[in-house]
Amino acid sequence: MYKVLQRLRSSDSGLSLLEVLVAMMIFAIVSLGVLQSLATVLAITRDNRARVVAANLAAQEIDLARDASDVFTLFDDTYTKTLNGDVFTVTRSTAWVPSSNTAASCGSGGGTLQYKRINIEVSWPNMRTGTEPVRFDSLLAPDDRINDPALGTILVSVIGGSGEGSEGVSVGASPASPSEGAQSLSTSPAATDTDGCSFILKVAPGNYNVSVSRSGYITDDGQSSSPSQLTQVVAGTASSVSFNYDQAARFDVKYVANPAPANVEIPKNMDTAFISTYGVHTESSSSSSLSRSINLFPWRSGYVGVAGTYIPKPEDPASTADYCASPNPALWPEEDIAGVTYRSPDAVAVAANPGGSVDMTVPMGLVDVTALAGDRIRVKSTAPVAGSADPGCTESVTLTFDRLDSATQFIALPYGTWEIERRTAGLWLPVGLGSILAPIVGGTATVPGVVTVDPRVAS
Repeated sequence: MYKVLQRLRSSDSGLSLLEVLVAMMIFAIVSLGVLQSLATVLAITRDNRARVVAANLAAQEIDLARDASDVFTLFDDTYTKTLNGDVFTVTRSTAWVPSSNTAASCGSGGGTLQYKRINIEVSWPNMRTGTEPVRFDSLLAPDDRINDPALGTILVSVIGGSGEGSEGVSVGASPASPSEGAQSLSTSPAATDTDGCSFILKVAPGNYNVSVSRSGYITDDGQSSSPSQLTQVVAGTASSVSFNYDQAARFDVKYVANPAPANVEIPKNMDTAFISTYGVHTESSSSSSLSRSINLFPWRSGYVGVAGTYIPKPEDPASTADYCASPNPALWPEEDIAGVTYRSPDAVAVAANPGGSVDMTVPMGLVDVTALAGDRIRVKSTAPVAGSADPGCTESVTLTFDRLDSATQFIALPYGTWEIERRTAGLWLPVGLGSILAPIVGGTATVPGVVTVDPRVAS
């Protein structure tokens, strides 16, 4: 009987469910640790293998640079190479190091050219955090002597609107007046390379006019197509000349609005100012057309077009130089009148790619001259009307019109204060108030024949 009961009683031997779960958790933790260690080892191994390959690529690139027949043909370059399933990016950076040991674009850091610094950087995808690319550096000297203690060097740098070098630009240098010993070059300088550099070596000391040219190109300084600069060459040294020069962009300007309104005339001798972050360029005209096409340097930041002669106000309050700030709408202050806020619309810069074109609208104010149809008129800048907040124009500006057509209802004027005159019996006489209609925002005075063309609108 005892043996039967013993067989029926449950046994305490074996593993419980809790013990099994604990054992599985311990096994999982140990397994994850092992897997993590294996993954880390594999990643380090792969990274080390990639670094060895990258070091070989960098060394190979340095050897190729040293074997170059002419260091002047070594430029910045970037390419990719696939090895062992990895894509390596090889970047070569070059810069001339002058005697001043200050590396700069085209070696313009000062002093004569000495060496060319070559930097090779190789990177690969999935680099471990904290891993640096492989970098090799070298200095290369020209095979032939490029400096002469009795002669000098002219370093020419040509930069485009994007800030990168302009390649293929013709470079010239001729004795200036007075020449101070300068001589005509025996050989023509090479065109600019991919970095926008050209080097005129072994030049007799003296004064030279250095010029650049290329069909369809334009400079930012005066928007000239064939710019030149004066430089002095001193024996045993190098002089640097830099140009901002790029393929011209065409700006198709529409005055007043786009499309141009009907029954409106503009002055035939009106300037147009193009404002960029680099300054103001003014284009003159002898046409009364409501549209013009103008070639400008392709600054990536673009231009804001302003009708009229815009001359910024001197920063020095004590300066007596003439200015004409009125045409720029951005300079008219915001004004609150009878609970209504008047402000100039925000100007939007317009940019075009080199060799491209873009439309630009240049706003102007309209003055009703219905009563002057058929007359010859002109307008002259004058002192602002009291209370108008006109920024002012001390420069004397006179704008002329063709004889007004019988259908002309408005004349378009640059922003500012203008005195309108009519040609009568061989004399220019002020126009009466009954012949014009133009509101003056906040104005507290009315002057016969004078209108304020205000850019501000209610907002």
